[in-house]
Amino acid sequence: MKLSAERRAQRLYVYGLVRSLSYVVRLNDIKTAQHFRARLAWVLRRPHDLAKPLHGDLKELFEISGLWVRNVGERHALGLQIRQLIRRIVERVKVGRGN
Repeated sequence: MKLSAERRAQRLYVYGLVRSLSYVVRLNDIKTAQHFRARLAWVLRRPHDLAKPLHGDLKELFEISGLWVRNVGERHALGLQIRQLIRRIVERVKVGRGN
């Protein structure tokens, strides 16, 4: 089954958003990370047709990146956790593109 244009656009947006967040975490750019977290919150609040595992991963990413932004806990470990989670999200987005 082919994805609709709207669903493909949504997946592309999520893909770009999480990859961008990964990049700014690696650069330790808190201000830009806050900007991407706000966009992620917007995605999570909107009605969506994302698979439950993907939606759950995005929600977890929002929570963990919030700890990273607020500098709660070990910042380096949180950054690694964020990047690992993002790799999982990217794989889920890629797997779903042809379905």
